[in-house]
Amino acid sequence: MRKYEALAKRILKCELFDGFDNNQLVSMLECFSPRIFNYSKGDYIVIAGDRYHGLGIIVEGSAVITKENAAGSRVMLGVAAAGELFGEVIAFSGKEQWPANVQAQTDCSVLFLENNEIINQCSEACSFHSQLIKNLLRTVSNRAIMLNRRVEYLSMKSISSKVACLLLEHMERSGSHTFRLPMNRNEMADFLNISRPSMSREMGVMRDSGIIEFQKEAIRILKADKLKEMIKE
Repeated sequence: MRKYEALAKRILKCELFDGFDNNQLVSMLECFSPRIFNYSKGDYIVIAGDRYHGLGIIVEGSAVITKENAAGSRVMLGVAAAGELFGEVIAFSGKEQWPANVQAQTDCSVLFLENNEIINQCSEACSFHSQLIKNLLRTVSNRAIMLNRRVEYLSMKSISSKVACLLLEHMERSGSHTFRLPMNRNEMADFLNISRPSMSREMGVMRDSGIIEFQKEAIRILKADKLKEMIKE
């Protein structure tokens, strides 16, 4: 078996490799010789201010991306699950330091791709470089759209509208009225910039009103129309 055969199968669905088949991805990994590190739950994968050293891809597990504001409070920027990227937004910004913390949400392994490996043609002139760059540009554009979406969350005045909007978004993303949130309650509260008690109280009201059911991170939407009404309030 080729050196990176097993790894390629685990990350083939990553958006950075859209359009690649397994053999092409194995060839790319052999060309790049990426670094792979293992982390335990709670470990910091990168810390804001550390030297930036390339794109990160979660191979297994998941990680949370956070930043501290001027008051020292933690602001959650997102969750990266298996097959997802982090660090792509600043990859070619000229910045030399990580702008945020990335912390292992579970035990996980992470692959890092150096920027120079991505943009510079190797001596073999591998054909995948141009496709990789196109995919990266599309990914960065999608992240910009997501950040705009986050601004929408933060601009909502009521806690109910924030929670309702987040639940509907994950329902649409999963394609089902029953789904699992990729974050726990503390992380969800951080993401929406509200207190954990306030968020839990609001979800309790939704449950008691027959709008949702939940068990930890497992959610079932019973009345999506009622959630939509909350967003308009």
